[in-house]
Amino acid sequence: EGYHVSTLKTSYPHNEGTWSWGDSFYDANIIFLVRSPRWAIPAYYDIRSELAFSNGIEDSKNRVDFTYTARPAIWKWNKWAIADRGENFREQLEKWGWMIDFYMNNGRRAIYADGSSIIDAHCRPENEIIHSCIPKAIISYERLGSTDKLIGEAETMKLANAMIEGRENEVPMAERGDWGCGYDKVIDRRKKEPRWDGTTRRGQDEKRRRYKSSSLEEINAEIIRLITTYSDASKGWDVDPLANDLVSILAEYRAEIDAE
Repeated sequence: EGYHVSTLKTSYPHNEGTWSWGDSFYDANIIFLVRSPRWAIPAYYDIRSELAFSNGIEDSKNRVDFTYTARPAIWKWNKWAIADRGENFREQLEKWGWMIDFYMNNGRRAIYADGSSIIDAHCRPENEIIHSCIPKAIISYERLGSTDKLIGEAETMKLANAMIEGRENEVPMAERGDWGCGYDKVIDRRKKEPRWDGTTRRGQDEKRRRYKSSSLEEINAEIIRLITTYSDASKGWDVDPLANDLVSILAEYRAEIDAE
């Protein structure tokens, strides 16, 4: 199951994600999809709620038909986000930033006091599981689904190019001239097709999900940390195209938080 496909989606290395395909995709290109934590964390809560806060794959499979169907009441979100003085929120914010660090640093899980790194076993060259855990591209969730056609099409092109880079004869793709049409179809389906991506979920608009000012400050601080890290000229990040793209996306997130 899942081995004769062009793409696979995973939340790995999040503790609720799995690396389930072993070494079957050694030559795969990783594409990292990032969303502002302002909205990614509430979206995470919605899915967990729809899955009845399951504790395993089998339990989740039994609830899969409930996903992308209904948002829980605002009061439930508020209770979850501020429980234990915000520990649920804070845990997911830390994991959001940690996943970016993981992929930007080729599978780095942690840094020792002496500056050396712990690299995920899947990403170690000697294990020959995947050729690299560094993404071919970082895709902005917001740009990809933008109703501004120029922005949305540009991100779609970036996604498609990353999918076929070095694999032009292996990955079945529409003609380049039709890629823009693919973007149009996605936007159209978001408006009409149930369970496409949560856009048609029943319940109160996700824009009504609010944070305490202290939580917004924590989000902003994490975004600033990442911008500072991946703009650091002493580490060569300032001339790294992937880092430049990430910083550009993060700057948009920071501007949104500042405006709120």
